[in-house]
Amino acid sequence: MTGGVTERVSSVKHKLVISAETISNSDKFKRSAQPNFMPAPLKLGKALRAVILDRFFRLVDFLLPKTRWVPDDGSFILSSEDIQRRRMIMVSLFTVAMAGSYTALQVMQLGAQSSNWISLATCATVCALSVAAMLAAIWGQKPEPYMRLLLVGFSAILWTEIYFSGGVTGYHIGILPILPIIAAILLTTRDTVFLTVLNLVVVIAIAYLAYQDQFMPAFTITPEADILMSAFIIVTSVLGCGGAAIMLVQQSEKVNRQLLDLVEYQSHLAAHDHLTGLGNRIAMQKRFESLTSGESFDILLIDLDGFKAVNDTHGHNAGDFLIKAMADRLREVTDDQDLLIRLGGDEFVIFLDNVDGTLGSVRKYAEYLIDIISRPYRWENGVVLRVSASIGHARYPNHGSTPSKVLSLADKALYKAKDAGKSQCITFGTEACPRSTRKTAPRPQSAESKRKIAAFTPNLRQKSG
Repeated sequence: MTGGVTERVSSVKHKLVISAETISNSDKFKRSAQPNFMPAPLKLGKALRAVILDRFFRLVDFLLPKTRWVPDDGSFILSSEDIQRRRMIMVSLFTVAMAGSYTALQVMQLGAQSSNWISLATCATVCALSVAAMLAAIWGQKPEPYMRLLLVGFSAILWTEIYFSGGVTGYHIGILPILPIIAAILLTTRDTVFLTVLNLVVVIAIAYLAYQDQFMPAFTITPEADILMSAFIIVTSVLGCGGAAIMLVQQSEKVNRQLLDLVEYQSHLAAHDHLTGLGNRIAMQKRFESLTSGESFDILLIDLDGFKAVNDTHGHNAGDFLIKAMADRLREVTDDQDLLIRLGGDEFVIFLDNVDGTLGSVRKYAEYLIDIISRPYRWENGVVLRVSASIGHARYPNHGSTPSKVLSLADKALYKAKDAGKSQCITFGTEACPRSTRKTAPRPQSAESKRKIAAFTPNLRQKSG
């Protein structure tokens, strides 16, 4: 999977910022092209209208309680309660549409005499229950208890309609399978099992009464009306079941994608330093474990000189700023395939993969890095922060049979550079040069690109910009 939650959110925010700037600039252009003159009555009317609208919306906000609706912008995983609220609203809208359409069709086919007050009362009650469910989804603290009562009430109304409209042989019976599905969408497994069993008991009881020819009211309907009403109920059941299945699948897929993104993001956080975004020890260990036969790399172990003084003088905020700024500089002068690691504090590691050059050329590149690191860092209020760096260098597999061994040898070379006067690079197995004779890398005035590094280290592999 390419791109986690952080990259997608950053991309969206970046697009929004660009869109906002574009709209703002176009609005400025339009305003500048139009005359600024506006008659006093128009200005007064515009200001009065703005005040009235502002007071109106404040009154609405004061009278209406705050909704518990959580906008879903895709940047986080919705809670089970938020998902349930969305499902309740969808089910409520579907129920209102179904009840209204069904009652209208019933009146058209059976007439106002046959569709007596029971049908109209049923439709009104179902719509009222659906609206109540929608309000509970938007404003209720815990909508689940409301949904239990509403589903039981809706079921009772449907059972009554089935009883007065031909029993199990009537067209209403086809709507019953939707009830357990609604319970599965909105409630728990226990509620779904309960409602399923309850519907089975009621259907069996109505069938038994019809079989015994007892307590069943007479119901007559023309074949044409029976076909239309039965077809409508079947279509409604198919739409309800299919829509519920589609909604469940879509929400499940969305949650799965978000969970995968979250796992990827957490894995990224676990393997990266939170301050600089560079890799940490976990990323370094993964690099060691992924080593293949015949592979080689150079290790540059960097330790800052003078960092403690920056922290003691200017505080830890200044130290954090310096660490982040230095990490940005290292990114600019390394290739994408090179691994940058912050071990902790002011210690860093650079893994240069498959360098086609001598140990001396890598050491010369490291001295250039020291020059880059040693340049001033401008902090708040014109404060200039200054540090330098010492680097220990070792190559795998020339200096050691394992990456861990080569890292420890680079650490020994680093301490040798510290003892020799700091601000220099020492390759393992070589002696330190007197500090006064160490050649300083040229200091270009403009920002360096990766192509310029090759000019300082001609024997080092070419670094593409």
